[in-house]
Amino acid sequence: MKRIAIIGSCDTKHREVAYMRDLIEAEGIEVLVIDVATGPSPSYGYNVSREEVVEAAGTKWSELEPKSKGEKIAFMMEAAADYVEKIYREGKIDGILSAGGLQNTVMATNAMKRLPIGFPKVMATTVASGKKTFDLVVGDKDIVTIPSICDFTGLNLVTRQIMANACACCIGMVKTAGAILKKGRKPVVGITLMGITNTGACAAVDELERLGVEVIGFHSTGVGGAIMEQMAADGLIDGILDLTTHEITEGYFGSGFSYGEGEKYRLIKGVSKKVPLVVSCGGLDFIDFAVGEFPPRMEERVYMMHNASMAHIKLLPDEAELTTARFTERLEKIDYPVKLLIPTDGMRHNTRKGEELYYKEVDDIIIRQLKAIKNKNVEIITIPGNLDTEEWGICAAHCMIDELRERGVIGDEIQYGKPDNG
Repeated sequence: MKRIAIIGSCDTKHREVAYMRDLIEAEGIEVLVIDVATGPSPSYGYNVSREEVVEAAGTKWSELEPKSKGEKIAFMMEAAADYVEKIYREGKIDGILSAGGLQNTVMATNAMKRLPIGFPKVMATTVASGKKTFDLVVGDKDIVTIPSICDFTGLNLVTRQIMANACACCIGMVKTAGAILKKGRKPVVGITLMGITNTGACAAVDELERLGVEVIGFHSTGVGGAIMEQMAADGLIDGILDLTTHEITEGYFGSGFSYGEGEKYRLIKGVSKKVPLVVSCGGLDFIDFAVGEFPPRMEERVYMMHNASMAHIKLLPDEAELTTARFTERLEKIDYPVKLLIPTDGMRHNTRKGEELYYKEVDDIIIRQLKAIKNKNVEIITIPGNLDTEEWGICAAHCMIDELRERGVIGDEIQYGKPDNG
């Protein structure tokens, strides 16, 4: 019989947990309730006690209980995650579910993030509301997130329906889908793109698929690149065509639409596993900010409105020096052969002469620094034209094929012309 784990604080939220248990068991699925309560009140309705969770992590509850609330929560977060990961590896659960406020959300999703992509994970949460981002909830995993609309203060007409929907979602995945990702026979390449590099990137996708490669696109707006890096590190991707490294620039500013904590993993996690890599500078030359949140020195800047609320803003020359240095610093540390592709006429659309974001001095600064990379493992290839064109994307795809072939991922059966070295 299939089994769904429910993570819950069975002291203050035991009624909500019992309600979800009844709904799931009514569908012929077993339930394993894991108590993660850290308060002084007794817990009810669990299968795995908080004492068991803590002891599995090598500590007795009597030792943890006197500690501060923050210390207990921090310990329980990791202890619960360890416990869930263990029972998943033992094949004891087929899905995982939770509902609650901030504390329970952080506790439950920390465990869910340990589980592979494709495994059913559902979180009904108060956190998914207002201006809060989903970073805290989903991280780099496929956690289905359901806004709770109101707080979980017992059973009422709202919470009953929200929890019923969350249960139905998890039940449906467990019964009819819920397979973790498994690679097929085709080699798999991850590619980064945004709207501003979409034409070039999609041309690369089409060409790679024509040549027999499966391609996964990742939107480089705060978390996409980090997810690609993690999938590469997990062995789900055979090669990375990192055309749009815009997140690294956004990381320097620490804010903006495309900023995300995952930026710190860019050109690092996949590299740590020596995944075949072809990288370029798509979007390295701009930042994106909402109206009302513009960076200083706007009177000096070249920018264009991307839509009614968001502007694309070209870097200033001094910013280009600093942000490109962050990019090249990571490339200088790579200890296996990779390819760096440099366009001659713009790193995104709207950047050619006469277009809104044309700023030759900035582009020249970035290209000069890229060409000054001293790491002998980085093969620098200049591809004429603008990165966001079909011709450029096709050339980039061919470079990816070359890299896969050189690294032994594919054979010599694919033939085509190659771009000139710069």
